Amino acid sequence: MSVGSYKQFHFSSRQSTCSKDGEPVSTSCPSALTWHRILRKSNYALLPEVPPSAASKRSHRLPQAVLWSVIGHSDGSPKAFSLLPVTSIPVACLEDYFSGQSCSRSVTDSEFNSRALIDIVWSWVNGSDPLHIAALNDTEHAYGYGSSKPKLYRDHNELKYSMRSALAHFRHGVGSFHLLTSDNPASDSTISSEVRYGQIPQWLSGSQWTDGSAYLDIQHHSQFFVPSAYTGPTFNSFAIESQLGSLCGVSENFIYMNDDFLFNGDVETEDFYTPFFGPVLRFDYGMGVDPHNPSGADPDGEWRPLDYSSHLLSKRFGLRPRLYIVHAHKLINMPIMHEMSAGMWSKEFRATAHRPFRGMNGQPTETDPAPKHVPDGDDVHPGFMFSNYLIDRAREALLWSWVVGRIGGNGTMHVDRENTQRSDNDDRWEPEMHGARAWKELGGLVGKAKIVVRVPQRETLDHDRVENLVNKRRPEMQSQYSFSSQDGCPLQYTKPNTPGHPPRLASNPHYKNFGWRTAALCEISWNQCFEKDDRPIESASEIFVHVAFENVNCGDCIIRALMIASGPLGLSEFLPSPNRTVPLRRPQNHVDELPPVGPPHLPLAPDYRDIDFSLDTVMAPWIEEATQRRGLEKGAAGLSVREWTMMAIQRYRYVVGELPTRFLSINTPATARSGVKGLGNEALRLVCINDDVTNQNDVSAVDKILQDWFASKWPTPAAWEA
Repeated sequence: MSVGSYKQFHFSSRQSTCSKDGEPVSTSCPSALTWHRILRKSNYALLPEVPPSAASKRSHRLPQAVLWSVIGHSDGSPKAFSLLPVTSIPVACLEDYFSGQSCSRSVTDSEFNSRALIDIVWSWVNGSDPLHIAALNDTEHAYGYGSSKPKLYRDHNELKYSMRSALAHFRHGVGSFHLLTSDNPASDSTISSEVRYGQIPQWLSGSQWTDGSAYLDIQHHSQFFVPSAYTGPTFNSFAIESQLGSLCGVSENFIYMNDDFLFNGDVETEDFYTPFFGPVLRFDYGMGVDPHNPSGADPDGEWRPLDYSSHLLSKRFGLRPRLYIVHAHKLINMPIMHEMSAGMWSKEFRATAHRPFRGMNGQPTETDPAPKHVPDGDDVHPGFMFSNYLIDRAREALLWSWVVGRIGGNGTMHVDRENTQRSDNDDRWEPEMHGARAWKELGGLVGKAKIVVRVPQRETLDHDRVENLVNKRRPEMQSQYSFSSQDGCPLQYTKPNTPGHPPRLASNPHYKNFGWRTAALCEISWNQCFEKDDRPIESASEIFVHVAFENVNCGDCIIRALMIASGPLGLSEFLPSPNRTVPLRRPQNHVDELPPVGPPHLPLAPDYRDIDFSLDTVMAPWIEEATQRRGLEKGAAGLSVREWTMMAIQRYRYVVGELPTRFLSINTPATARSGVKGLGNEALRLVCINDDVTNQNDVSAVDKILQDWFASKWPTPAAWEA
C-alpha cells in the first residue's frame, strides 16, 4: 500500500477507522484495523504493532520516510457470520433477465453497468530465505512432520515477472495488486514479542508502491488469517487459500494467482467476469474428481484435498464426480468464497488453516505419536470448491424454485366448482395434483411413466448476443463462452475422465474453436424421480431433496426438460407465479431488532440430510424481517416467492469460458529450453510454469534459463521495483 493511501473494502459487517494524511477515514474490513509500521530488514519487513486503542483514538500523519500498511488485528471475540452481497442484477431488470431479454427499464446502477476494475492477488514465498528456512525447520520439528518437496518453496523471481506481465497485458483492467506472504516472530529477545518479521521481495522498492493507477499492497499471513485460524507460520498453500474469503481491501471479484502464473498476451476484464453472466470459470473436461474420504492420494500433492473437497460437495449437493479446474489464473468472487469458508464449511476451512503442512491428517506429531485419521479431516481445495460450488448452488436454486416455489403446496391449489382452496400446509405434494402438474410441465403424457428428453436448443450464448452484451466494448476479448448457468448445469453434459466439452446449445455458438461432444438423451422416470422405495412422496421438500441430491440424474434431466419448456432464452418455466406470496407473521420470539438475514439464499448447513427445505422454513428469516419492517396491519403484502427465488438464483450466475492456456512442467534444463520456446505462440494468453526439478544439480541451470526468458519477455520494470 502506498504512503498515505487507502482503499475501502466493499463488504463487511463491521466498520473501523484509519487515517489518511492526518484525517480520519472510515473503512470496512472483516476485522478491526490497526496500523503497523514497516521497516526494511533484508528481505523482511519489521512489524511493530500499534495498540488498537491508539489506532482508533488518534489519527496518524504518515511520515514520507517509512512505509505503512493497514492490516487486520483481532480483539479475540467471535464474529457473527453474515452473508455478503454480490453485484446483483438490478431488481428493475430481474423479470427481463429471467426472460432472456435486455433490461427494458432505465437502470442507473453504476456498479452493474460499469466495467469494474479487478484486483489481482498473489500468494508467494521466498523459500531460499534463511529466516524462512529456519521457521520451516522449527515447525517441522515441533510437529514431527514436514514437506518432502522443496520445489514448492524455490524462487526464480517468478513473482516479479508475473506482476510485470499483468501490467503489460492487463493494466487497463487492474485495480490493485495484493501480495500474500509469510511472517514469523522476531527471534531477537530485545524486541517486543508483538513484533514479527514479514517477508517481502528483495527487489521491492522501499518507498513507492504504485505504478500508474495500480498500487501494491502486502498482507502477511498473521494479518489476514481470521484470528481463530492462525496458529503460526504456515507452509501449506491450501491453508493460505482457505483464508481468501477474509481478505481485506480487495475488489468483489479478484484474480487469484500463484507466483508462477503469467499473462502471455493481452486479456480483458470480460475474460474473467461480466455483470450479466457472472464469473468466468474454466474446467479441464478430461479429468473428473471423485469423492473420497479418506483419500489414498499423495499427501504432498493436490489430489488428496481434491478428493476430500469433492466428498464435501457430494455430502451437501449429491453424490457425483466434479469437474477439475484448469491450473491457471482463477477468478474468485469474494462474497461467494466468504459464504463457503465462513458459512457452509467454516469448520473444515478453519481446520485446513490450522495445518502448517499439506496432508497432515492422521500423521504422527510430537504430542500425538499415533493419531487416528479424523473423519472429514483432510485439507480443502478452495479453488476447486469455488468453481464447483457455483455450479451446485445454481443447480440447487433452479430445482428448489420449480419444485418447492412453483409447484409444491399452494403453488398448485385445488380448484373446484365453487372456489380455489388454499391449504395451511405449504409443503404438501399430492401426486394426483402437484405430481400431475409437474409431469405435464416436463412434457410427460398421461398414462406414460417415462419422458425422454433431448438436448435443448438455447440461444443464451449465441455469438452475436454475447458480442452485443459483452464483447462490443472490448473486441480484443479472446475467451469463448461455452456454457452459462442460464442454460442449466454443465455436469449433465460431461463425462468424467473422458475428453470433450459440453455440447453447443446455440445454432450460432460463441464457442467455436474448441472440441465439443454431442450429448445423449436423458430420461425422467415417474417411479425413479417422483417415488421413493415404490411409495409416493408427499411433501414438496422431500421431492426436491430426492431429485436434487439423492438421484442427481433426475434433477439434471428435469432441468433439461424445463430449459426446453422455457424456450431459446430465459428461465421462465422454473419460476413461481407472480401471485404467489408467503403471508407475513409475527416472530415466535419477539426481539427489538432482528439480525440482518442477508441476500436470499438456501440454507448453509454442510449436509443436505440435516436441512428442512420446506418453503416456510427456508423463507422464515426473510418473512420475520419483512414483518418487522412492514408490520401486520390489514392489507400488508406478503413476501413474493417469485422475487425471492429470482434473487437467490442470480446470486450464483456464472459462465464457463475457454481461453488458450498452457501448463508447462519443467524438470530438466532441456525441458526448460524447449518449454519457454513453445510459449512464443501469440494465441496463448494464460501460462503456468511449474518447477518440477528433482535433481539439485539442475536447479542453477534451470534458474538461468527461466530468468533470461522472463527478462526478454517482460523487460520493463514496475515502478515499485528497486
